[in-house]
Amino acid sequence: MRNPYTCDNCLFNPSQYQDIGSKTGYCLKHNSLLKNSSHTTCHFFRRKDLPLFLAEDGHKEHAKKFPSTDEIVFYDTNQNEQKRQYSEQHYWLTNTFDPYLHEVTLYHRSEKKWPFLQAFLHSRNPIKSIIWSSLTRRYIQKCGQQVDNYKLILSLSNALKEKVELRIEDFRVEIECDEFDALKETYLKDITLLRIYGIQEYGGITNNEHLMWISDELNGALLSSWGEFFSSVVQLSPMINRFVIDSAQKRGTFFPEQEVA
Repeated sequence: MRNPYTCDNCLFNPSQYQDIGSKTGYCLKHNSLLKNSSHTTCHFFRRKDLPLFLAEDGHKEHAKKFPSTDEIVFYDTNQNEQKRQYSEQHYWLTNTFDPYLHEVTLYHRSEKKWPFLQAFLHSRNPIKSIIWSSLTRRYIQKCGQQVDNYKLILSLSNALKEKVELRIEDFRVEIECDEFDALKETYLKDITLLRIYGIQEYGGITNNEHLMWISDELNGALLSSWGEFFSSVVQLSPMINRFVIDSAQKRGTFFPEQEVA
């Protein structure tokens, strides 16, 4: 079974998820390249594959296991991973430039995060979708209850109606064509669920139980084919929009300074 507590499953590393994504990861928390993301972790780890309120106990246990260092370490040995700075010049000179890795580093350097989040809206590209859902979740976690990010969540909800287009080239490891066929449906479902987890996290932040447990509305569709699962997810989108808008209106945060036409 794959270790869910390594850097390739961490929100601080947005451009990778298991075997998909950029060849090299990048940690926003440590400002460091991740050359061994399937084998490294750190004290601050945050899971991609569960909404925050379901993962918190596991996060606490994980932090206890790695209390002695704030650095990136190898999971099995607790030895420090070498810190590596990103150099765009190096990647161009070595013909290894990765646009996804580059976009994440640009996001990290930018003082204005919102425009970057908006730039990833409704992409059918699976890696950009993983980046967007990860950055959005991290953003709303940092804002907490001080800022109502309902606009970002409505965007996540509408994106559920967009099919992701997964190619064999999107994998960061070498796989055979028959392996790709076997893995494709699983990863398409997983990438969609990453968006839903962001919506659930917003529900946790705003104390909205309808949104916290919205995945229950899929009624076992996860066990169905990709086509049936996607159909169920599409039907979920307007329900999510209604819950988000109704709760934001009750809080008085839904476009408070604008009149509704």
